[in-house]
Amino acid sequence: MGQKELSLLLKVVVVVLTVFLAAVLIFFVPMLGHNVSDYYAGDPLKTAVFGCVVPGIVAASSVPGFIALWLAWGIFTEIGRNNSFCTQNARRLRAISRLALGDTCVYVVLAVSVLALGPKHPSVPLIFVAVTLFGAAVTVCCAALSHLTQKAADLKDDNDLTI
Repeated sequence: MGQKELSLLLKVVVVVLTVFLAAVLIFFVPMLGHNVSDYYAGDPLKTAVFGCVVPGIVAASSVPGFIALWLAWGIFTEIGRNNSFCTQNARRLRAISRLALGDTCVYVVLAVSVLALGPKHPSVPLIFVAVTLFGAAVTVCCAALSHLTQKAADLKDDNDLTI
């Protein structure tokens, strides 16, 4: 598989992820908020928090996800140009890492707040743990890839100067 084919395949993955994220935001999050607010119908505070506030925060936290997908598109464009190890890709990966870190911190604060209210359903803590672990993994992986890409870009620049 050549650089252009790899770039095209990775861009297809970005498009699929973008459509999936948009579908989750349009269909799943409002439905989940409605179902949860029905579940807590007797308690107005929990109905408001679980029915409106949590879905609103989840929807707002998708913005860094869309920005990260846009940055990934730029990385994959550079791969197609046979310029995988460049300083710009290292910056993009660092930005994705920071976006993931910020999103993960938002979900940790949200998890602590929601768990303080005492959710009735046992899947709520599991969902927050899964989201937090996934965000932490993306943060660490992108930071490591940014570091390695920057080192490779520096080596490439040194070799280009030598020739």
